[in-house]
Amino acid sequence: MPVFIDSNVFFYAKIMDREYGNACAEILNRIVRGEVEAATSVLVAIELANALVKYGLSNEVKETIDGLFSLEISIHEVDQFDIRNAASIFDEFRISPYDCVHIAVMRRVGVNEIISADKDFDKVNLIKRSDPKIVERTS
Repeated sequence: MPVFIDSNVFFYAKIMDREYGNACAEILNRIVRGEVEAATSVLVAIELANALVKYGLSNEVKETIDGLFSLEISIHEVDQFDIRNAASIFDEFRISPYDCVHIAVMRRVGVNEIISADKDFDKVNLIKRSDPKIVERTS
């Protein structure tokens, strides 16, 4: 069963965040080695690009996005039904609409677990969140 990879995993690995950088980089390495079956969405790629721009890394957007798309990872489209489902998820759980879209995509494609540093996913009983530091330690 694949796990959904949130944008912060890619971002923290890229900037080598003090708290999450090593753990997120190891998760990506495990994907490359074929040890983790992973999925994500085009929205994650957009969020990643936006985070890089906000962080002052505009010159690295193309290379980073190309890197994401070069991974052995299922990258799912977002459609109008995902957005409608995300609105219902938002109505119930009141977390970021972007996160609600991730959950809607996950549910549509049959993925139940997300690797993310974002603790807001813990509020949603529809999925399981795994913290990147815990995932990295269990490898």
